[in-house]
Amino acid sequence: HPYIYKITFATANESSALVIRPFSEKGTLKDLIYKAKPKDPFLKKYCNPKKIQGLELQQIKTYGRQILEVLKFLHEKGFPYGHLHSANVMLDGDICKLLDLENSLLGLPSFYRSYFSQFRKIN
Repeated sequence: HPYIYKITFATANESSALVIRPFSEKGTLKDLIYKAKPKDPFLKKYCNPKKIQGLELQQIKTYGRQILEVLKFLHEKGFPYGHLHSANVMLDGDICKLLDLENSLLGLPSFYRSYFSQFRKIN
């Protein structure tokens, strides 16, 4: 799918997994929002609230449509994706591509599990 970021190499055994992707100079959607460089340390990139900027309306429309299209594609294929957040959306030019699709295959809990597990009626 054009909105899924490619994997260069992947391997797994009974105790671990390794996934390697190409490095992106533009970084993730989170990097764009925080005006951060992908190679900078985490605390330098994301712990300065003064650097945060919003996205332009056209960017929101474009990125939102692309993310919804890939989520629809995954849903139609019966593939769960519970790790959607701005750091898992890679920017490739003006195109958003999802990362970490393998998390559900590896049995990792959803990023939002702690939020919705507090509701008793949701299983």
